[in-house]
Amino acid sequence: MITHLAHYETSLFWGWVLAMVVPSVALLRLALWPDPIPSQNSVGAIRARIERERRGAAADTMRLPPVTVPQAARRPAHRRVAA
Repeated sequence: MITHLAHYETSLFWGWVLAMVVPSVALLRLALWPDPIPSQNSVGAIRARIERERRGAAADTMRLPPVTVPQAARRPAHRRVAA
């Protein structure tokens, strides 16, 4: 009878461990453990992306081709003054 009672108490203990401690540890881990920062969201990656975009924008403004296409007249042909 004593051994049966000891096994019963042991199973109750492990039941409480499974029912209370394991979920509590899992919830604490989710609440307190810091999430890893994805590599594309790190400070260095953001700075590099901003620098690439800045250089790209500067390159777009510096490498504009010269305008060689004749400009259209502002007034229609029938309104131009003949000289």
